[in-house]
Amino acid sequence: PEAVYAVLADLSTHLEWAGRRQRRSFRLTTLTPTGPVQVGTDFTSTGTMPMTRTRMNDRSVVVRAEPGSLLEFHTTSTSTWRGGLHTEARWEHEYRISPVGTGARVTYRLRSAGMTGAPLRMRVPVMRTMTFRVMIPFLCRRGFTNLLRLVERSPRSPKTSAARGDS
Repeated sequence: PEAVYAVLADLSTHLEWAGRRQRRSFRLTTLTPTGPVQVGTDFTSTGTMPMTRTRMNDRSVVVRAEPGSLLEFHTTSTSTWRGGLHTEARWEHEYRISPVGTGARVTYRLRSAGMTGAPLRMRVPVMRTMTFRVMIPFLCRRGFTNLLRLVERSPRSPKTSAARGDS
């Protein structure tokens, strides 16, 4: 659990597992500041989104940090589309870590906490369902898998297992 938390709590690693190792169309491209986190830590990031050149501009704050067991941060993501539409979405990210034998079990939960100015693909019922139930979990799964692989390569980590969370 400590090895997993060490990677999660070091923001510089997010640019690796959610950035460079992620799909080019859905990745972090910038993140500041880097370094360790604690409750109240603010950080900003920019990321790419599938099927558009529009970027996500995110502001996140750590709301729970329990070394070795839990990291939760809330993100406000804003995007301005080519016709002037302004989207603001709020997301809650929770990583739970529990010991399993000599390793750890990691559960990631992503929860939508609201959206204003949603683009068409998020307003049409069928497309909204596909986006939230298929595409977002599909895209986030790779980042989560990248996180676990990075931890497994860490000299401090014996073994990790994943649990898919809500999206």
